Amino acid sequence: MSGLNWGVGDLLAVTKLAWDLYHNCYLVAREAPEDFRQLVNELASLQGVLRTLRDDINSDKSFLERLGDPRKEALEKCLGSCFATLYKLQTLVVKYRELGVGDGKQFWRKLKWVSKKGEIADLKSRIMVHTCNISLCMSSIGNSSLARIEISLLQALERREASQDTIDTAQELAPIARSQTEPAGTSRTKDMSEVCEEPAEPKDLGLPRLKRAFTGATLVEPPADLTLDLTPPMSDEDVSESGSPPAGVSKAKPIGTGRIRKASTFNVQDDVKAFPPSPMASEENPDIFPNRPSWKRKASLSRDMPSARGGKDKLHHDQDGVMDVVADAMNELAKVRQKELSTRPLRIVREDPLHQVDDPLKQRFQQLAEEESRIRRLGAKDWLRVATWWLLKARSQVPELQSHSSSIASLRICNGPTSQAYVDLLKSSWILHAIILDGNNVSSLITDENRKLFYNLSDGVNEDLRKYQPPDSSQRQALMNQNINMWELLQPEEETSDTGDLLPGSDNQRWITVEQDDAGAEDETVMYRTFVNAAIGSKKYRIRSRGAPYMLILSTKDGESQPKIIMCNQSGTISLTRDINPDDVQDGLNHGSQSSGDVDVKDGIPLNFGRMNVTVAFVGDGEQQRFMDFPRTYFNAVKRREPRQMERATETLLFNRSVEIFEQLKPATLKPLDPRQQWRSCDLRVLETTCKEGWRTTRRLAISSSAGEKRPWCTDIFLPLSNVRISRKGTAREAIIKWSDCTHEQSDRTDGNYNRMYSYIYDENNPDIALRFLFKTSADATDFENTVLKLSNPPIFSSSAGPDSRLVYNISDTETLPKNYKGILVTRSRLDWKYSDLVYIYRDTDFIHDSTANRVRFPHVYYTDYISSHVEKLYKPDPGTNPHFSHCEKKVGNINVEFDDESTIFKFMSALTTNYDLIFSRPAHSVSTKAPRKFGYIKSNKGQAQVQLWQERRNTRSGHNKHNIRLVSRWDGPKVEDKWLSLAIRPGTLQQQQSQTKTDHSNRLSFPKGPYARGRKLDLKNLVATDSKKTAGRKGEGSRKEGPVTICFESVKDREEFAAAVAVEVAGGGGEEAMKKSPFDELMDLT
Repeated sequence: MSGLNWGVGDLLAVTKLAWDLYHNCYLVAREAPEDFRQLVNELASLQGVLRTLRDDINSDKSFLERLGDPRKEALEKCLGSCFATLYKLQTLVVKYRELGVGDGKQFWRKLKWVSKKGEIADLKSRIMVHTCNISLCMSSIGNSSLARIEISLLQALERREASQDTIDTAQELAPIARSQTEPAGTSRTKDMSEVCEEPAEPKDLGLPRLKRAFTGATLVEPPADLTLDLTPPMSDEDVSESGSPPAGVSKAKPIGTGRIRKASTFNVQDDVKAFPPSPMASEENPDIFPNRPSWKRKASLSRDMPSARGGKDKLHHDQDGVMDVVADAMNELAKVRQKELSTRPLRIVREDPLHQVDDPLKQRFQQLAEEESRIRRLGAKDWLRVATWWLLKARSQVPELQSHSSSIASLRICNGPTSQAYVDLLKSSWILHAIILDGNNVSSLITDENRKLFYNLSDGVNEDLRKYQPPDSSQRQALMNQNINMWELLQPEEETSDTGDLLPGSDNQRWITVEQDDAGAEDETVMYRTFVNAAIGSKKYRIRSRGAPYMLILSTKDGESQPKIIMCNQSGTISLTRDINPDDVQDGLNHGSQSSGDVDVKDGIPLNFGRMNVTVAFVGDGEQQRFMDFPRTYFNAVKRREPRQMERATETLLFNRSVEIFEQLKPATLKPLDPRQQWRSCDLRVLETTCKEGWRTTRRLAISSSAGEKRPWCTDIFLPLSNVRISRKGTAREAIIKWSDCTHEQSDRTDGNYNRMYSYIYDENNPDIALRFLFKTSADATDFENTVLKLSNPPIFSSSAGPDSRLVYNISDTETLPKNYKGILVTRSRLDWKYSDLVYIYRDTDFIHDSTANRVRFPHVYYTDYISSHVEKLYKPDPGTNPHFSHCEKKVGNINVEFDDESTIFKFMSALTTNYDLIFSRPAHSVSTKAPRKFGYIKSNKGQAQVQLWQERRNTRSGHNKHNIRLVSRWDGPKVEDKWLSLAIRPGTLQQQQSQTKTDHSNRLSFPKGPYARGRKLDLKNLVATDSKKTAGRKGEGSRKEGPVTICFESVKDREEFAAAVAVEVAGGGGEEAMKKSPFDELMDLT
């Protein structure tokens, strides 16, 4: 080897940097402009090429040796210049990362996209060229062609950079051309200083610095088996967020109706992946497939790029020039790839002479093929799929063809399914030998996908034909009576909808494979395939099908737990998908009738696919039973996740999502268990059990395996209504929760005879369960967080201050004598964790309002205590039997609720009542129930007090518009039993007192002798003091008294604000005259 300074560690570091940048940019690409989404696509292509290079080096130790010194040096320079561009992009990403990754719209508003558009376009062009350069170095293209392409790249880049006055960048981006003239082993330090432009660290931005950043060491060759798995789990939403257009269907009018078939359709999803394909990933020659859409023939690096606008925008024109050169380079690479593949030998299995297609059938097949060619041009891949369709259909009709162990020549051609299956096999054989191996199409087998499909078809057809006895002449003549059509007939609504648009379903090719394991996308698993009859659409258009022209597939998808049912046709004009639920197994598909012939709507199985209704009829004995065995087994295994039917409680589903990863953690350290307990593609549900008493509400967490698991499982875990800690400190899609179960052992008590008693309790401060979930989207993780931290019913009050929040709920019992009370839920944040406290307060309660600190303390509230199934027993549970949650009990506690401002605390207190709003609250030196003296005032021995004014809400429906004002106060004295005082402020009382004390500028305010109430609690419904010590025998009553009330505020200002509040509210009532209504108003109230 030459004295090059780079190793595999450099490549790993650059690959990781490319992936990290792609991931960070992808996170903010949802609402990004089109140019930025194109940059994300180019980053995906670049990191895909880097991963390919990494895999080639790791799998083949002689890969670098075969490149030769000049090309190795060129590759080194490519990686260096690639790093310089990625580093520049990284500085931009890091700079704007804190602007709001979670909210794309907010991010792009803050970023001021217009000012960054040119910089992003420049980075996108650079990344395109880096992808092209690295692909060229990896290819077997000759040095002369390589140099010619590099000169073209250099010239295009120089033209582009000249428009920006940055010619040095063009020199940086074309290191391969310079490598043709520079000797091998040129100093790396000089090259890296040329390509790195950041002024912050101009001498230390090369691969050695990047290597030290990731490994903390100099460049050292790592072991050959060192690899990094950089492929992320991508969801449908991830694809849309990354800027890729969603899967769609081209909308074209049919060429004809009835037997005339329309042109083939394509699916955009085939070409829009989570990672856009690298330049070397194109395996199809556009000349071989002329029916391929023209936009798919372009190189992936040049798609969706803005076109030049008649020379008005020189920068865009120069950028298009760069893309044209890149596209030419990609075409050159495609030719090299085609040449390499064409040299590979093709294994061809000769046609069995005993089962050759006779002349009448050949002529008929040729006629059908020519008729189809007049409608559309079919490529080799299309014909291979048609042949696969008939092979699969033959196997579905004759079970012996599905078994690899069947004896040779054991099947006889007779009337019935065996004859039709034989004809279907002859269709596949004729397509392989008469069309695919024809001189015009054999070159198409250079692609790996077509080769595999051809080999599987050839082996499968010949294997199945050998299971038949050779037909005699009479049997061959009888074959003409079978269905020899090459294409299935289409129903009216199968071709077009009422608007003429194609139905969704041009992605059927992934289901039509010889081997069932190969069917579906990479993240899909096919469990069962069969052919069925079906009536499609409305009664007006649906017809009865014959010959089972539809494929029915049962599959699962990674990241989703529900099994799916798919129905597609041969032509690709329809592909209907829906989830299978337990009701389908129990009511619909499970009890559907069998049909061995045409579809009868009354006997078929109705399936609702959303926009289209389909009636399906299985063919063959036991076909429906075999099809439904899998979902039935799965739903029986996971039935614990369904809501339970209970006599004294009701269970409802609150949350249901699929998670990509579910993992159990150690509660103390949050580290993975040993061995690691991790599952993928699980179903997560939160169910709530509501008893007749609202405070007994509990939840449970149900987690079940994916439908693709060979042994499906389901577990459910008790989940309290509060004190569940949740952390979102990881990725936006991740959530970690921990809480306490009823399994904490307590054995500090005895039965009085020195016998230890064992109890297992719920300890909210000592979590013993910790789980980690990775959701498909960040929105799912947020919904899960809200479900865990909040109640299911909507709050009547909600306030947030930073990460903390306070909510008030109405709680109702459904027992014989129902009670209505309030639930206060306070969400708190501590470090990276959030949790909630839930307490219940009844109508008669006690609270301390500290208006100076904006805090409310409830000294006596009710919590829910969760009781286990093993309490105060003289023995421990049996081995293998764990204590579990049994029932709920009440316990008394206290809670402090803090607020940021006075207005919010007023709204909070008002939400605790039924008919009143808090309008005034101030501390007072004293509140006395004795008449004031002429000189000075009587000092109360009850301590300071909190004085409040409550205004009754308007009730316009009942005609009650008076603003009744109630005064309540609470003494702070520890020796005072009846701390609460309440009285109604009569209209004019306060004005009369003020007129008598016009010259009194003190902080005192007095009310004349009148009724008031004393008690230990306050009735929040009526704002009346209740539960007096003197009326302890009569629960709920306060001590009724009569006398004057004198308030000594802390300041004159407090007194004036109190008087103003009373005066405004009383005046707002409008007096007695304002209360009078016209007959029209009274009539409106009645209606």
